[in-house]
Amino acid sequence: MFFLRDGTLMAQSFDAAKLELTGEPVPIAEHVGNGPAHGFFSVSASGALAYLSGVQVTGRQLTWFDREGKTLGTFGEPNSDTNIRLSPDGKRGAVRDATGRTTNGDLWTLDFARGVRTRFTFRQSPGSEAVWSPDGNRIIFAAGGSTDTLTIYEKASSGAGEEKELFKKPGEYKVPTSLSRDGRFLLYETLSTVGTYASWVLPLEGDPKPILLLGTRFNEGLGSFSPDMHWIAYMSDESGRYQIYVRPFVPQGPSGVPAFGEGKWQVSKDGSSATITPAWRADGKELIFPAPNGSPMAVDVSANGAAFQPGVPKQLFALPPNVGDWDITADGKRFLVFMPPKQESASTPITVVLNWQAELKK
Repeated sequence: MFFLRDGTLMAQSFDAAKLELTGEPVPIAEHVGNGPAHGFFSVSASGALAYLSGVQVTGRQLTWFDREGKTLGTFGEPNSDTNIRLSPDGKRGAVRDATGRTTNGDLWTLDFARGVRTRFTFRQSPGSEAVWSPDGNRIIFAAGGSTDTLTIYEKASSGAGEEKELFKKPGEYKVPTSLSRDGRFLLYETLSTVGTYASWVLPLEGDPKPILLLGTRFNEGLGSFSPDMHWIAYMSDESGRYQIYVRPFVPQGPSGVPAFGEGKWQVSKDGSSATITPAWRADGKELIFPAPNGSPMAVDVSANGAAFQPGVPKQLFALPPNVGDWDITADGKRFLVFMPPKQESASTPITVVLNWQAELKK
């Protein structure tokens, strides 16, 4: 078993049959770099050890960019937050705290004008990113005692009042991804027993009964309503890699319930990251999504009746490796990105140790 102790990499024998540590921990390497949640080392099955020295990562910095990749400013201090989601007017944001009791902590809201970060939920439990209502007055999210059972709630974005339960199904992982502009339909994704994501729509008027939109042997999630509610963009790996697709949305399908209409269009060309929900520009004429490396891609879109017409995807600007989550303002002009910290040196060496087991025998 390997772990860091004050920058020193320690190794301790582990009895796999008894599932317990044995003996005393032994130092293997000193001055090993680390981030907020892990050390920068790896050990192969054959026993080779590799590590980075002296690199300390304090967290990612929220940074504003324009469409050309020019830095416009930063917000707050570097930390371990994740899943930034901007309000419709771009004046506020919501992030998920990854430093709490679990790796999926509570939501916090950000006030960009005042530079204030305010705690929004107090559950200290696994949960989801925020989904803002179109008027910015509510935030929808999922939380629960474990990742296997997440309940969908909504709460006033001001933080006042109690949470309202929208939907609960015991034993089901569920994460909201998009709310229709009229507030009538919520898109969310679930994780099936075979480990793939499926997309559902939850009507929020009357008795909420979820309807399955996509549920095959492929991953199909991160659904996002277009501003006019006529289309849904989503992620799928049906081609063998993650791509962004668009399908028409019919609020009342043949069976009287929400459904997909005829037609399906692939929007991305060279793949997409599976961690960021595709975003529609407020006028519905552009769709922004992440490339496999996280850099923002944009594609012009238009619709003529039942036909959807995507243009050629283009990269807006390049982001560095290990970039975190990002979101874009509704007008498509500014990005807020969790930027990785700058390294102490561009040529930080990787040290490889081949006979570290000898230290255990001393």
